[in-house]
Amino acid sequence: MSTLGQISATMIPRVEAILIGVGAVIALALVWVVRRTGRVQVAAFTIPPGVSFTAQPLLTEAEAFLYNLIRLAVQDRFLVFAQVPLWSLVEIASEDRKTRSAILGKLALKRLDFVLVHPGTRMAVKVVKLDEPLSSPQRRDRDRLVEQVLQAAGIAFIRLKTQGAYTVPALSNLLGLDPPES
Repeated sequence: MSTLGQISATMIPRVEAILIGVGAVIALALVWVVRRTGRVQVAAFTIPPGVSFTAQPLLTEAEAFLYNLIRLAVQDRFLVFAQVPLWSLVEIASEDRKTRSAILGKLALKRLDFVLVHPGTRMAVKVVKLDEPLSSPQRRDRDRLVEQVLQAAGIAFIRLKTQGAYTVPALSNLLGLDPPES
């Protein structure tokens, strides 16, 4: 056998090893690129043509009036928040993820009229619900659900009539607080 034949016979396994190595590097690079670009790309939100938004009041006049009275009644004992999502006040613990998701789905769009939060612990202590004179059966079912969740979480639930005339001392009494000092 000639020298050239010996060189090429010994180099073939090396060339194969190099090709296999290069192929592996290319395969790993492709996997990396696919994984990197395979992530879900969320397009930036754009407002469709013909759709417009306008600001609206967060509270009605009656709600704003009661909000201000509640703030005066609680003074600096509680922080007062309006239109708080129910799910933000409670932590749902369940071993079953489907059960937890179902409960979150029930709570998702439920808003609370006013929430009194302890400024030190940052925990909701009381929820004030404004009762409307003519509420539908769906509204009553919603209110029962909210009340059950709050009771289970140990958060007091207080009902106020939107048509009621309240003074600060009377409201303090209804909220279970000592009247504010004058």
